[in-house]
Amino acid sequence: MISHPFLRISMVLIWLALLPLVWPNQAGAESFQPKAGIHYDPIIPPVPVSGSKPEVVEVFNFKCPHCYKLHPRMNVWAAKMKDRFDIKSMPIAFTNQSDQPLRAYYAAQFLGQGDAMKHALFKAHFDDHSNIDAPEELTFIAEGVKLDLPRFQANLNSFAVNGKIAQGRSMSQAYGIVGTPTLVINGRYRVSPGKHDSNDPELLFNIVEALAAQ
Repeated sequence: MISHPFLRISMVLIWLALLPLVWPNQAGAESFQPKAGIHYDPIIPPVPVSGSKPEVVEVFNFKCPHCYKLHPRMNVWAAKMKDRFDIKSMPIAFTNQSDQPLRAYYAAQFLGQGDAMKHALFKAHFDDHSNIDAPEELTFIAEGVKLDLPRFQANLNSFAVNGKIAQGRSMSQAYGIVGTPTLVINGRYRVSPGKHDSNDPELLFNIVEALAAQ
């Protein structure tokens, strides 16, 4: 018959032997290293960034269903990480698209309501099936966001908004953007859920955080 002290010692040894099997995910998360070509593409040459915090730029299109799907998850992650990262939104229009939604977004951003307008434009296009290229629809959306309409309309074709749109075109070329959504980290890494092995939102943000730490 095995004595109780010996039994206790044996159980402790078995438990210690099983530790690597009990917590593999935690160990894997801490040692996760994204791989070029699988999880991200390097941006060559890198685009210079400024600021003291790692930069994450969300490049998206207001008519992209994948961008719309990522939108609420991106909001949750951005709210959690805003103190660690400098997180920016950069809408783009493809060659056959109007830039009116971009103008509405930037016009609202200059009035301090960029995030609200971003959400409203996505909702109008995908939920309400509205024409977000139409000026009258953009006015209606701006009213819903409670913007100062004269100032909003004055901003739509302003020098500042034209500059933002031109900057977006230039940056999307420098980043090598070929589809949306794409997350750009520190001007050095491009992560595209549609191309890379990152369709799971949890994995996507793990990749972003790991790259931002490099």
